[in-house]
Amino acid sequence: MRLAISIAVVVCAAAPRAFAYDFAVDVRTIGQGYQVRGFAPDGSNELFSRRRLTQYLDLGVFDIGPSGWHGDDGTRNVFYFDASLRLDADFGGYILGAPGGAAAIPELKQSELVILYAFFGARNLGGRVDFQLGRQIHFDLVDFYAFDGADVLVHLSRLVTLEGLLGMEVRGDLPLSSPIYELDGTSSGSRDPATRPDQSSVIAPMAGAAVAVGTPSGAYAARLAFREVWSATADQLPGEPASGVDFEAVSLTASANWRNRLTVSGGVRYNILFGEFDDEQLAVRLRLTARQWVTLEHDFLAPTFDGDSIWNVFAVGAYRDLRASYELALPNGVKAYARGFLRFFEATSDEVATTGPYAGQDVGAADGGRLAGGASLGAAWHGARGMARADGYWDDGYGGRKIGFDTTARLRIRRPLELEGRATGYRWNDDVQIAGINQGVVFGVQAGGRYQLGPGVRLHLLLEDNFGTYYLSQFRGLAMVELDAGL
Repeated sequence: MRLAISIAVVVCAAAPRAFAYDFAVDVRTIGQGYQVRGFAPDGSNELFSRRRLTQYLDLGVFDIGPSGWHGDDGTRNVFYFDASLRLDADFGGYILGAPGGAAAIPELKQSELVILYAFFGARNLGGRVDFQLGRQIHFDLVDFYAFDGADVLVHLSRLVTLEGLLGMEVRGDLPLSSPIYELDGTSSGSRDPATRPDQSSVIAPMAGAAVAVGTPSGAYAARLAFREVWSATADQLPGEPASGVDFEAVSLTASANWRNRLTVSGGVRYNILFGEFDDEQLAVRLRLTARQWVTLEHDFLAPTFDGDSIWNVFAVGAYRDLRASYELALPNGVKAYARGFLRFFEATSDEVATTGPYAGQDVGAADGGRLAGGASLGAAWHGARGMARADGYWDDGYGGRKIGFDTTARLRIRRPLELEGRATGYRWNDDVQIAGINQGVVFGVQAGGRYQLGPGVRLHLLLEDNFGTYYLSQFRGLAMVELDAGL
């Protein structure tokens, strides 16, 4: 905690003189103790004890600059700074017995400082421009990413906005970086030189542009965007290009709301690098009465990866979902719901079937046995003293069958004490038999609680056991102390 507070003091001290500003500091400390099994290249494995301390520091500074800059309504030339940092440190036996060489586990580090985001920005600059400069995160219905650079929006009118961004993709191998938002499919932890693990540490420039239209009230909005990421070729071999495109796509997202009764939202992304639509989403939500809602959804997803990834060669076919749900609000904080879905797994042009009448043959688009569907029923209660939820579900069709239930509850006994529990169970039956194993039953039980030790100090305890057809017990426990502070 001392380190986090020191960083906050240094950042505030380094900031230029401000005449009128507000700031907020949030500090959270989380301690964890657990074991993880490591598998060495020689086939041996062992348990590593980890005792982790995680420190979060969130810092926000707002309304930087003289109050006269902001205009009569206080909305113009508003400058701000926002940042979030995380420090992980390990004090367990893993430090002393960590494997090295070919058996090393790059993902398990003794200590690591990460800047999740940190940017300086302005809103309504000159009545026309918004910008953010630094490490920032963007996400919408069909795209999400983190980059270091600049994002500038120019408001041409009350309805039309132009946007441009330029920077570098945030990659986990770079200093003070997290791999959460980088493109999937590459890993510096690979031990196979053929996969070129050094490629993950190469700087990846990013550029993009967008045009958005929408009303200030949010009655409707749409955004058409283009984004491209490229990088140099690591360990370049003769005949290979010096650089290549990692990602290139055009996306469109839109939403509309009519009198808070009908909401429509959707998005589509065309992956230029692979020449296909890889993400399509559409949702329609209708409020029938004050207590009833109906939602219809369509989802399509084709797996694509970083342009440098070998997984693009082995990517399976896309799938398409059709979903419907009905919700009913009952008195005393109770809500009941029913959901159903139909899923179709599309085949690739060179896919070979493993089951059914086409086993061992090229599936193409002729295999009609690739349908799956299911339904679920449930109810939830939320009140001042806790919550409870129970769900039952059934999935069947291509891939196998699964029938199960999931129940959870949390109840505040007294002000400092909350108890919680969960019970799950399901039976599954797989389409494919592996060594004669294609079905089983699994049950799980969790019990724990949270105790408020003091202002901003909480103790979490959790015990869990899973048992079923193939194992008698998988018992584990978790104890966590959570600390937070704010200014």
